Amino acid sequence: MAKAKRHYKKKALPARSWDRATEERRRQLGGLITEVVDRDLRGNPIQKRHRAKIECHLDIYLYREQLSVPEYDAGMIFRKAYLRYVLGIKVDDDVQGGRADAEMAMLSIPYSKKLLDQARAALSLPQWVVIEAICGLDDTAGGSSRFATFRRGLEVLVDLWKTSA
Repeated sequence: MAKAKRHYKKKALPARSWDRATEERRRQLGGLITEVVDRDLRGNPIQKRHRAKIECHLDIYLYREQLSVPEYDAGMIFRKAYLRYVLGIKVDDDVQGGRADAEMAMLSIPYSKKLLDQARAALSLPQWVVIEAICGLDDTAGGSSRFATFRRGLEVLVDLWKTSA
């Protein structure tokens, strides 16, 4: 006679000291953000993830207070549209505090193309080149004249997409 298979209750793995970020890691790149990956039925966190606060050059410029929040939001909208449409990378659109929606997922690539077309029509060629390099390809701003062109281009995108603080 075969034994009945035991069913174990699913439990979260215990957090071990080596799973957490070290003090040195917490000081790098602006520190860490702790995100909840999974919750149980009562809403208690089961699994957490540590993520760097600074992931791209736009985050660095905001952290150093070289960009305003509306300029940062406009740059992130451009970045996510560029990553989706040009580079084919799947990204979540959490700039405006949106949640994942299955119906919007199908429209994300055409919507990204529309955003990039609007930006291309509104920006001058030097502004487009600099914004594409910094926001889309994660390049540095370089010299002060290039950074000034970058800021002017972001101001145009703020007016175009009406991002505000």
